[in-house]
Amino acid sequence: MASFFDKAKEKAQQLAATAKEKVDDFKDNRKADDLLDDLGRILYRQRTNRGEAGDEAAIAELVTALQALEAEGTPVLGTKEEREQQSNLPPPEAPLPPPQA
Repeated sequence: MASFFDKAKEKAQQLAATAKEKVDDFKDNRKADDLLDDLGRILYRQRTNRGEAGDEAAIAELVTALQALEAEGTPVLGTKEEREQQSNLPPPEAPLPPPQA
């Protein structure tokens, strides 16, 4: 028969594993956002006639990285709000108001 402490330890391990999974999901979502931001900047630069020599190679690298994240289960398309809902993460906290002088 498992003691109270054994049950508590098992529950704590389960919670730790769940928390680690959530943190990993958050990191993957953040990485996808960063890659999409970079992709958007390059595309904007190209569309405004300010493209650079390495843009096509950079786009290919970014798309490959995004596809890898997507293959691992990270939602890439959709709004940030939709991806947060899919990952079951709590929304980010609202920033604190500035101090009053």
